[in-house]
Amino acid sequence: MRSLHYYLNAGKRRDILNSRKEAYLRYVCDQTGWDYEKAKQEMDEYAKKGVNYRYYVKKRIWARTGKRLEISLKNVEKDSRYDKRSLDKHAGLVARESGLSKKKVKEMILESNLYTECSPRDYYQFRFWEKTLEEQKTYYTKGTVERLIMKYNTDLDEVTMIRSKERFAKKFGDLFHRVWFVNRNISFEEFLEKTEGLTSLICKPTFGTHGAGVEKFDIPHNLDEKRALYDLLMEKGKSQCEEYIVQHFEIAAFCASSVNTVRLVTILDQGKVNYMYSVLRMGTGGLIDGFDGGGIFAPVDVENGIICRDGMNLEGTIFKAHPVSQKPIKGFQIPNWDEVLKLAETAAKRLQGVHMVGWDIAVTENGASLIEGNTESNYQFAQLPYIAEGIGVKYKFDPFLK
Repeated sequence: MRSLHYYLNAGKRRDILNSRKEAYLRYVCDQTGWDYEKAKQEMDEYAKKGVNYRYYVKKRIWARTGKRLEISLKNVEKDSRYDKRSLDKHAGLVARESGLSKKKVKEMILESNLYTECSPRDYYQFRFWEKTLEEQKTYYTKGTVERLIMKYNTDLDEVTMIRSKERFAKKFGDLFHRVWFVNRNISFEEFLEKTEGLTSLICKPTFGTHGAGVEKFDIPHNLDEKRALYDLLMEKGKSQCEEYIVQHFEIAAFCASSVNTVRLVTILDQGKVNYMYSVLRMGTGGLIDGFDGGGIFAPVDVENGIICRDGMNLEGTIFKAHPVSQKPIKGFQIPNWDEVLKLAETAAKRLQGVHMVGWDIAVTENGASLIEGNTESNYQFAQLPYIAEGIGVKYKFDPFLK
């Protein structure tokens, strides 16, 4: 049974949803050159297959053909199942903390989504049940970042390039400042030449994400052992092999087992690179600094490169000192910050149809080294550090949503 409030606001709800659909339609017209009727006809045909307007735009269905289109359509049902599971899971978590019924919380989440475009996860992590609707509207949510991506990341081929480690390396390899190669079509002699003087390699699947499949290999001195390593690498699935980065000793002091990287999000607007937000990601004993490896993060003031809040993980646990090294986090000055900014600016200006990117950058003794770009950077980095203070940071992005 829906609440009385739900039915009393039915007209307003309908107006918001219709306005959102109109915005998606106009966007498709702008991107394709189709007239309004053509766009509506195409989008309505896909709607019959379960592809709503939001998904049609998010996945740029009009630009996909063949295998790409087939994969996207198969993912529709998968994404729908995920959304239902997420709603059920996070409604349960909110109900446990708030004392409200799970059914009531689901209604509250859907109501909030209508006005703030939050996900169920946002609702829980940002503690929206404790806030008024007007306060919720000040938060940077999943829907907000999706609209920014719609505006700034319009070239599907460039998006695909950034997600392919091999293609990304070919375009940005000069900013890596390290040796790299793919374990295909490389002879043993070329392998020896590439790895001359190196002590370690990091190998990662060319289309891997979240650190999955990343391995570190020590390079032996003995020629026969080098041959054995070469054979092992060539037998692996297609991977990118890179010289292991030696990070700045002050960064390594947090956790020496992982390369602790800066995530810096930029928006290129009217020829100007805007530094939107940044965090230092730190490992906690594993090989990678991401959350799948138990990593934590701390927000960085983009103006000066100083960590301006305590560290935390995505569950909201606060760390005043690093849990492994006990090194204090807040107030730490990231070395070579000017070089980090310069590297991100150079990379951002090299793209033509992707203008909102989260750059992963390693800080070294000699400057900065580009690792990868992310066209859908974790937006929670921008908002989570300010939850305890009840501060929404959507205002930072509002000028770019117009």
